[in-house]
Amino acid sequence: MYRCEKCGLVVAIEDPCGCVACDLICCEVPMKKVEKPKKKPAKSEVKAKEAEKKAQGQEMRPKS
Repeated sequence: MYRCEKCGLVVAIEDPCGCVACDLICCEVPMKKVEKPKKKPAKSEVKAKEAEKKAQGQEMRPKS
């Protein structure tokens, strides 16, 4: 992935051929290579973890 330092445009190259290295230009400046962002967990996974933590919290509370 490449990112423009001026405007923030991000370009992802899905299937690089690898034959020749070249610079990508944006805003008249070569784009910088950046690492791929880490994949965020799906909303359903986040909700399931929150429900699990909530259930564990209720189990530990003394009943009144």
